[in-house]
Amino acid sequence: MKVFSAVLSALLLSGWQYGVSGNPATVLHQSPCNGHIELCTRPYNKVSFGCTHNSYSYAPPAGLPVLNQGRTIKEQLNDGIRAFMLDVVKPSPEETLWDRVQIFFRNLFTHDKATDDRVHLCHGSCDLIDKGPLADTLVVFREFLDTNPNEVITFIIENVSGFHAKDLQPSFVHSGIEKYAFVPKPEFSANSTNHAGYHWPTLGQMISDKQRLVVFIDSNSQTDVVPYMLPEWEYVVEIPYANIHPIKEFPCNQDRPHDGVPRDLLVLNHFGYNRLTIAGNNIDTPLTSSQVQENKYNSLGSLQAHLNTCAKTWGESRVFNFITLDYYDVENRSIFDIVDKINRVSK
Repeated sequence: MKVFSAVLSALLLSGWQYGVSGNPATVLHQSPCNGHIELCTRPYNKVSFGCTHNSYSYAPPAGLPVLNQGRTIKEQLNDGIRAFMLDVVKPSPEETLWDRVQIFFRNLFTHDKATDDRVHLCHGSCDLIDKGPLADTLVVFREFLDTNPNEVITFIIENVSGFHAKDLQPSFVHSGIEKYAFVPKPEFSANSTNHAGYHWPTLGQMISDKQRLVVFIDSNSQTDVVPYMLPEWEYVVEIPYANIHPIKEFPCNQDRPHDGVPRDLLVLNHFGYNRLTIAGNNIDTPLTSSQVQENKYNSLGSLQAHLNTCAKTWGESRVFNFITLDYYDVENRSIFDIVDKINRVSK
């Protein structure tokens, strides 16, 4: 009995606890995964994450009609946001031939490919808001992952300028974050049909494998070249995002892709726009934080009502994976409370 107790103690001290089957695939972290022990045995596609829309679009500069957030990327991470929508854009003016030659030779003669300064985080146009090279922001994410070894985060990249995946890879390499990227194993797609049924690893497995960053991109994924840059529409569906203020009820129908075929992961877009129509042309701009607060769009009641409506569309058992807000911070912890409720975990 003493021998058994000693072995059990050694296992617990090692930081792992096995399920009944003893199969490593059912390993459960003693340390919390994304803050909760219960999430360690959940497959990635059965977990809900707080997500920010246009995560990089915060002041300064203040007062612009294209801002979506009131907190920096570092603050969002520290608050508990774990999924981030990022727009990659080629800033104007276009690079010269000499710029292209310099980039080519830097990549040719350096062991670590140099970052491509042509890839910036911008909201539509870099003339409106430009948060600088993608690589600079990726460093912030990498530093967070370095110091928080039990956290899994997700990027949902909107490829505004139509970059090829290989054009984005240098930013991931240069920032040092590429080492954390999730790469599907051969058995991942076994028996998958109609874009669903993939064998997603648990958060505990991802942490154990040190693949704690999932990257989706909406076009030009090139997984044969960059295996961790996953085609978003193979795995993800979104409900409508163009919700025009005033919003009586947030919709729940499948918007993108328009094929009506469900996927393993679902984005719940819970934000709105102001619309100005000039000569038949619609100009949509994000709501201000004051509008979000005054209309209680980010309140727990509004989020719960949206989930209740969507449960009728998608089924009671469906997990809404990415709860996506603008100015998530104006209602304190509402986004985190609703994510905890979906995940069936305590605060």
